[in-house]
Amino acid sequence: MKHFCRKNISLLLVLVLLWLSAATGCTSHSQPDQLSLHMIDVGQGDSLLVITPEGSNILIDAGDPTQGERVVAYLKRQGVARIDHLVVSHPHGDHIGGLDAVLNTFPVSYVYMPPVVHTSQLFENLLRLIADKNIPLHLIRETTMLFEEETANAAILSTDYDYGDHFNNWSLMVRVSHGEQVFLMTGDAEAEAEDRMLAAFPSALLQANVLKAGHHGSASSSTDAFLDTVRPEVVLISSGIGNLHGHPHPTVLERLADRNIWIYRTDQQGSVVVYSDGKRVYSHTAPSNLPSGASPHKTFPQ
Repeated sequence: MKHFCRKNISLLLVLVLLWLSAATGCTSHSQPDQLSLHMIDVGQGDSLLVITPEGSNILIDAGDPTQGERVVAYLKRQGVARIDHLVVSHPHGDHIGGLDAVLNTFPVSYVYMPPVVHTSQLFENLLRLIADKNIPLHLIRETTMLFEEETANAAILSTDYDYGDHFNNWSLMVRVSHGEQVFLMTGDAEAEAEDRMLAAFPSALLQANVLKAGHHGSASSSTDAFLDTVRPEVVLISSGIGNLHGHPHPTVLERLADRNIWIYRTDQQGSVVVYSDGKRVYSHTAPSNLPSGASPHKTFPQ
């Protein structure tokens, strides 16, 4: 994709070129008829932002405590002034640690969590901050619609199963649809939670064009059965450079390659934005598994 952001001696020409740059992708802001999903680079953690064509903002997690200000800065660059729906996928520190900075910066309309309690100080502080700010807190025990707009809707899918102290499997699964396109975000859900989703919901509800891989691309998630039902075109993997867990696991990468799925990775590419125009999903960033010889200037998937 060509960019037109360059110096010119004519002020009028500069203004024209700036307008053209906005129309051709020099900015990552969504166009009025687009939905955008932002996988924010928070190292070995998760943080996802969804901006709908109608202007609703959904934030899912905010990385560990060192990443809060980075998430705040990213949201500001996207023009976010408030968060309509804040989803806390589950109470692990690499997902909730940065939320205090977010809550202290932006007004938040609603917070959603799984009905599970963690004894960590991070989790206790988060609950206290939500209470202090009088933000409505919804503990999700059943599938819950977040909103229905003219072209987009979002829901949290729940099987209402008790996973005990296996916090990863408590992860809230967020499904966002825009026209014909569907996005599915699974937190750190592992194989047991994926299997229960497969048993609880019709396959048509779980099929998605874009899947955020569970548990940073761990081999315990993104099973063959789950991938064969979801049938994603694009998979997003949020993991840290050289992380000690070996994420994403080669087994998962092989599963995705076998299905010819485009892969985007924060450990290799930093923050990534995927767009929907209602009929297709695409990104101005080439996937990490771009075949040799393919043009990096095309939008993906093709």
